[in-house]
Amino acid sequence: MQKKNKANLALGISAAGFVGTLAAGGSGFAAGLFHHGFLAATIGGLADWFAVTALFRKPLGISYRTDVLRRNRKRIMDAIVTFASDDLLSTENIMRVIRDQDTAGLLVDYLEHRGGREGVVEVVDAVVLKIVNDLDSESLARELAPAVREGLQGLALENILIELVRMLGEERHAKRILHSVLSISEQVLQSPAMQQVLLDNIKVLRKEYEGESAGRAFVLSALGLDDKEILAIFNEKAKQGIKDLLSEQTEGYARLKAGFEGMVLSFSNDASLRGVLGEWKERWLEQMDIEGLIASWIENALKGEEPFWLPNLNAFVEQRIDGFVHSENWQHRFDKMLKDLIESELTKHHELIPGLIRERLDEFSDDALVTFVEDKVQDDLQMIRINGSIVGSLVGMGLYVLVWAAERMWGL
Repeated sequence: MQKKNKANLALGISAAGFVGTLAAGGSGFAAGLFHHGFLAATIGGLADWFAVTALFRKPLGISYRTDVLRRNRKRIMDAIVTFASDDLLSTENIMRVIRDQDTAGLLVDYLEHRGGREGVVEVVDAVVLKIVNDLDSESLARELAPAVREGLQGLALENILIELVRMLGEERHAKRILHSVLSISEQVLQSPAMQQVLLDNIKVLRKEYEGESAGRAFVLSALGLDDKEILAIFNEKAKQGIKDLLSEQTEGYARLKAGFEGMVLSFSNDASLRGVLGEWKERWLEQMDIEGLIASWIENALKGEEPFWLPNLNAFVEQRIDGFVHSENWQHRFDKMLKDLIESELTKHHELIPGLIRERLDEFSDDALVTFVEDKVQDDLQMIRINGSIVGSLVGMGLYVLVWAAERMWGL
């Protein structure tokens, strides 16, 4: 049963008891006791009913000092707004609650156990990809091209190339280069194309050697040296020579290596080489479409759904998250920074809170406000009515006992 029905029932029982005992007309102690008890309960119940009802409407049509909420709406609203904003929701009270919270611990729990890590990576990827893919490649290339061109012009490319040439003359590099060249020479020598070239040249040289001399032709024929035989002899000698050089043990290899190293060193020290390389660099920079190359690189390499730099970005974000999760210092700094930021923003914008509260309260019409407040406090107010009937009956019965005792004591 609702509290309101209980209060009405208590008032009804009190009134019925009063009428019943009045109609009975008993003159004994018990009859008088109950009669006055029911009377006082009825009076107390009616008084509390009137008081409770007067808060929200006009009981019995009486308008004087009743309908309190409607008549005092503005004053009540101002009091609610002041209490809520300056006391309940003051910056100090809000921060007292917030400072008791471990915001860094909450963030770590979110990152580690509630999918926060993946969510952060996805958000960072989406934001950075959006920024990069929205770049105006041509405009950005126009801005970067002068700086890139200036950087390339200032780069001593000729010195770098000369230094590379000088490095090739060092023994460890020279040996590798010679070994590679000799190995390639051996393969080229045995190739069908080279064999055909050698055979053609042998034929030409043989004809020139024989000329008009029948004796030379006879000698070569007597020795069985036809073109293919001469080629075979050449191949054998060349193959053996290359093999000896590859062994790196012969005097010929030593002379070849020394000659190569000397040639490279001499080439790197050639003063004219630096000038040639410098001129080549200038011509190369003049002909190069740096702006177009940058724009093409941005479009084809930097942009896209899966650009080359995305895994590195994800790895960087993961490292930062791991660093935060395992660093108490970082967590302490984050916790302090966040709370200081919240306090600063609350202090800066606290004047908005009264406006928000007032705006929400203004949404209620008078009837809606009365209904809202009544619904929230109805049970407590109805208990006041019930208690009024109970206390009234006890007081009435107590007074009756006192009067009855006084009459007996003094013979009234």
